[in-house]
Amino acid sequence: MRSTTTPQPNNHTDDQYPENTGKRSILKDTFASLAYRDFTWLWIGQITHSFALWVDQVAKPLLILSLTDSPIHLGLVLTARTIPAVGFGFLAGVVADNFNRRLVLLVTKIVVFVITVLFTILVIMGWMELWHMYAYNILRGATMAFDQPARRALIPSIVPTNLVTNAMALSTGSMTATRIAGAAGAGLLISSVGFGGAYAVMSFMYIGAIFSTWMLRPLEHHRSGYQGIRSMGTDLIDGLKYAWRSPDIRGVLIISLGWFTFGMAFMQVFAPLFAVQILDIGYKGFGYMISVSAIGGLAGALVLAAVNPSKGRGLMMLGLLALFGILLITFSASTYLLSVPLAFAIMLFLGAGQSAFMPLINAILVEKAEENMRGRVLGALSLDRAMTTFGGALAGFCAAALGAQVSQIVFGLGLIITAAAMFVFYPALRKIQ
Repeated sequence: MRSTTTPQPNNHTDDQYPENTGKRSILKDTFASLAYRDFTWLWIGQITHSFALWVDQVAKPLLILSLTDSPIHLGLVLTARTIPAVGFGFLAGVVADNFNRRLVLLVTKIVVFVITVLFTILVIMGWMELWHMYAYNILRGATMAFDQPARRALIPSIVPTNLVTNAMALSTGSMTATRIAGAAGAGLLISSVGFGGAYAVMSFMYIGAIFSTWMLRPLEHHRSGYQGIRSMGTDLIDGLKYAWRSPDIRGVLIISLGWFTFGMAFMQVFAPLFAVQILDIGYKGFGYMISVSAIGGLAGALVLAAVNPSKGRGLMMLGLLALFGILLITFSASTYLLSVPLAFAIMLFLGAGQSAFMPLINAILVEKAEENMRGRVLGALSLDRAMTTFGGALAGFCAAALGAQVSQIVFGLGLIITAAAMFVFYPALRKIQ
């Protein structure tokens, strides 16, 4: 039987969106959000941006190790990207709530392009120094602080409410899919044309991200612009109060603290150390390792998009957090056997867990927050990302003192303890649907 109504995003008319049907295939359900023009352009922009991002994620730690051969500098430089989240995270949320979100995205991507071009010149000319790495990461972190709240807060304006989780999962899926090509490609590029060639490819990919963002034409609520910024202090306080007063939002933000502290250090610090210093698989091998995790991540994101859960999401988050901790411990244990195939197999499941966890967090936050508060709530999530700075720095020092294997086990236990504590002491989180 054909449905006569279709759920629509806020403030959009029915004729702007394709008609839904009663019978749908799994494939159509999985990619349902792509039926909407603006999400398609946002998705394409995410693909080009993510490809460049993953080339950077592989090239950067290897470049740091080639310059310093120091786990401490590796941890500090990589986590420098999260420092701006402390200073700009919530401000970025205020900007996303008061200015046109498409414009905010466009400006951030142009700035990223310029930064990357300048960094590429430094690498090609052989002028690269360690402080350049710190400066580059801090500047990149500042752009990400503004990019993510605006991009994620835009999604409920361009897809129906019932497809927000689907859209978030597809966004994450695009990022994990490009990790396959971006990470493997980065290893091959570095081996063949050096770090300069890899960053030149990155610069080119950002042009595609700029064009896709330019093509967006979302219908947004009126923004107060500079008038809103003049009341920034009040907006910041109101946003913090709003997030804290909501048990659901508060619970998600608390659990994300554990994720960013203990979970994110793996890809940033531990994985390159395992690849280069323990498994001895080199630059190409590290790229392949990240690509394997992306294959699992793509599968996890597509499953989440197809299932599009609307119940039990709180318990699902807790379960995924604990499972990720168990997998990190298992991965570290596997490296004592120096078994590359076993380590790669575990990477598949690590990628799947990561790609399922983050869309759930983002979907719950944007659904639970009022439209005029979404940017600030997601900005608060950026503040949580500041714990990546602490976690990454701690990972670097721990790896230098205890070794990467023991340190990774400790971090995995941190995730398990966080999940267990939230399950026992925060019942509201378990009840999130």
